[in-house]
Amino acid sequence: MDGIYGASVKRLLAVVLSACVLSCSAFGQLFNCYEGQGVLENLWADWSWCTRDLANTTYVMPGSASSIQVTYTGGYQALSFASNTSFPAKYFTSLNLTINGGAATGRSIQVALIANGNTTNSVDLNKYVQGGVVAANTWSNVSIPLSVFGVKPTDEISRFWLQESSGQAQPPYYLSFVGWTPAAPPSSVEIGIKPNTSLRTVDQKMFGVNTAMWDSGLASKTCKNLVAKAGFKSLRFPGGSLSDQYHWATNKTDYVNANWPTNFDTFASMAVAAAGGQCFITANYGTGTAAEAAAWVKYSNITKHYGFKYWEVGNECFGSWEVDNHARPQDPVIYANQFALYSKQMKAVDPNIRVGAVAIPGEDTDPNYPDEVVTNPRTGLTHSGWTAVMLATLAKLKSTPDFIIYHRYPEYVNECDFTLFLGNSGWYADMADLRQQLKDYLGSANTRVEIMCTENNCDAGKEGKQMCSLVNGVFMADTFGTILQTECVSFLWWDLLNGKTFDGDQGSWLYGWRPYGDEGVMSTDFVDTYPVYYMEQMFNRFTAAGDKVVATSSTYDLVSAFATKRADGSIRVMVVNKNPTAQISGRFTFTGFAPAGYATRYSYGMKQDNAAMNGQPQIIDVATIKNAANKMSQVFPPYSVTVLVFTNR
Repeated sequence: MDGIYGASVKRLLAVVLSACVLSCSAFGQLFNCYEGQGVLENLWADWSWCTRDLANTTYVMPGSASSIQVTYTGGYQALSFASNTSFPAKYFTSLNLTINGGAATGRSIQVALIANGNTTNSVDLNKYVQGGVVAANTWSNVSIPLSVFGVKPTDEISRFWLQESSGQAQPPYYLSFVGWTPAAPPSSVEIGIKPNTSLRTVDQKMFGVNTAMWDSGLASKTCKNLVAKAGFKSLRFPGGSLSDQYHWATNKTDYVNANWPTNFDTFASMAVAAAGGQCFITANYGTGTAAEAAAWVKYSNITKHYGFKYWEVGNECFGSWEVDNHARPQDPVIYANQFALYSKQMKAVDPNIRVGAVAIPGEDTDPNYPDEVVTNPRTGLTHSGWTAVMLATLAKLKSTPDFIIYHRYPEYVNECDFTLFLGNSGWYADMADLRQQLKDYLGSANTRVEIMCTENNCDAGKEGKQMCSLVNGVFMADTFGTILQTECVSFLWWDLLNGKTFDGDQGSWLYGWRPYGDEGVMSTDFVDTYPVYYMEQMFNRFTAAGDKVVATSSTYDLVSAFATKRADGSIRVMVVNKNPTAQISGRFTFTGFAPAGYATRYSYGMKQDNAAMNGQPQIIDVATIKNAANKMSQVFPPYSVTVLVFTNR
């Protein structure tokens, strides 16, 4: 199986001196920079100040296609790589290289890192190279413990370099491998569950997915059955950026010459049964009017009695990729004034609807018009970012949105399995930022405003194979659980049906066997259902609308634990193992809860994904646990999601 621990490691098995490299696959997250394929991997970027060739073929390690040729034409030049995302040192134990001296023996090279934005100690590469010297015409391993750089486990590494240290030019040398040794997981992970706490109530809108006017099979019996089987209970229409040029009455868009296969009534024919009123409809802000939006509300909820409750004014209106025919495109002041008009006219038709405004974290994010400046009344600082200016304008207009709209895509175009999982911690900062802006600019009215996520996926650019791999399913589950720890009320995945693409990141360093990307949860012909589809089924086993989210803890960052409590007193725990290679033993401790002797276990992971690869059904495993207790252990396979259902004794 080609994947993060498959093809990359097999390629290196061909040589005897790959022992150091092999250690990188033994335990956890692989974050290698270069593996002899002529390109940097895993979102690493070249920040070097020396002559280098990443696709050199003069000296090539057996089993590789190329190497990096490094030439220092003057003193103190350096080969330097920077990570797209800083990462805690605790995930790795050493920096590893495979080096060849080319035509010359001996090198003067100092190695250093950037941690927490500062340069670490520099170390002599020769002290860590196999044999004590970079030898001519010989491939040798270099393993430099991170501890010698003086970094602590919590330090954030973002960059490293190999710098010429003699002050003179040096002949070329070659690198076939540049990467990191993952730290071993703990022998067991302590998972704590406190059933008598209550963090929030689960909302029906957490079980959501986007749909679109291009979904030709949306109302088919097959699609309806698949949606019901997955358990989606909140839907969005008409579909992302095209919403800002979509005219509902004609089912056409301004700048795309198409008669869309799915119109509003077709959407409603499946959405009402699936979600009732818990749907999001995005009104056309880019080329539409408040009157057009109000007419849509009237048709939907008065004429047809669809009862759709949540209405968005535009989609990502802060971004230049959105169609916007107003006098100044992407202008937050114009948007706020238009939002107030839209909301007033739409609610005049149906006072029961809730109307949302587009927002983005950061008071200085997307300062589209620097001449529009607002002062934060709490801090006294000035800002020109979209959300700050929009909210300040809405406050002056005395128009308070019922919710603000948040979209999250942690990657763009290129993908990395390891850093994808690091990104979910950003939910907490983003929710806190948006709430603080609401408080600062709307004052006490902010308490009436909810925060809704109506789009989320791993990537918003060219879809690579990570999109429809098990990694994205595990990421989706970790995201679902993480959102439940915040105040965000909804979670709508992008997308139900999107279509396969072949121009995204297909690197062998990414886990997954499907040679294409797809932002949908299933293929447009309904033949393939991707891991994210089964995650939605797992969510429905884990929780339901009305459940209480309870506090949990885990002593290992690559194992997430989430828990909910049902009105009948049962406790449901979802455990997400984000380690790609290690089976993890988790020891549960319940506080104030005594599980009955039997519990039910649901699991989805490599077994199911591999079954699909072999043309077999993906069936969620169901098992009975006979030794359930307030202190108990369970084993969680690598890259897996497990739901445990406990009843009270």
